[in-house]
Amino acid sequence: MTYARFLGLFVVLPILFQLVRYRRTLTPRGLAPMGLLMVVVYAATSPWDNLAVKWGLWGFKPELIWGIKLGYLPVEEYLFFGLQTLLVGLWARARLLRVLESPEPQRRPAEGAAVPKPRPADAKEVAS
Repeated sequence: MTYARFLGLFVVLPILFQLVRYRRTLTPRGLAPMGLLMVVVYAATSPWDNLAVKWGLWGFKPELIWGIKLGYLPVEEYLFFGLQTLLVGLWARARLLRVLESPEPQRRPAEGAAVPKPRPADAKEVAS
């Protein structure tokens, strides 16, 4: 399987699914933090990934990539950095929104714990 096909099947398709699924909640303001995250990801990942390929820790078969390289990395690797960050960021954003928008769960007292009785309202509370 080529790197491009891998990206299409396992990264781009899930991103498209999430974009369709959560289209009502996606706003430029809500997506802005992902842009900053991508800058951090590219700045942190590109140098060590280039060094790892240069030093022979891993490599890319020429017949499985497009052949366009930036430094020692094929362009597909750079696409992977950004697309994977977007995929995980969209998923995390959706989960976080679900948690923040859900009503607080009601807590039941532990088994055998004394249940506090509601105190009767006194006359001052009722009058106010």
